[in-house]
Amino acid sequence: MPTKVEMVTQIGDVLTQIDTILSAPNFFPSEPAWQQLFALRKHLDDQQRELVQEIIADNTASFNAVAAQLSQAADSLAKVGKDITKIGGILDTVSLIASLMDKVLNFVA
Repeated sequence: MPTKVEMVTQIGDVLTQIDTILSAPNFFPSEPAWQQLFALRKHLDDQQRELVQEIIADNTASFNAVAAQLSQAADSLAKVGKDITKIGGILDTVSLIASLMDKVLNFVA
């Protein structure tokens, strides 16, 4: 299971992937999907900062289950890459990652 430091790194990697997608030449800030992805990126960035500051009770089976799901979701985003034609899947995956981060932050000790 990923440690807190590894999770922070994973979210950083996800943020970098999102930045790459947002800067794609055929994906414009005027598009609703771009705006939704940007909002999710901001939310994940805020969650990452919160995770860095918190002490997480990371020695429970529940935490380990959520951490494993987060790793799988981050890996699936990496597989999609920056293919804008799959923006629906990208948004779903980033939403899932944000939701899992909410669960992780519920493990604050």
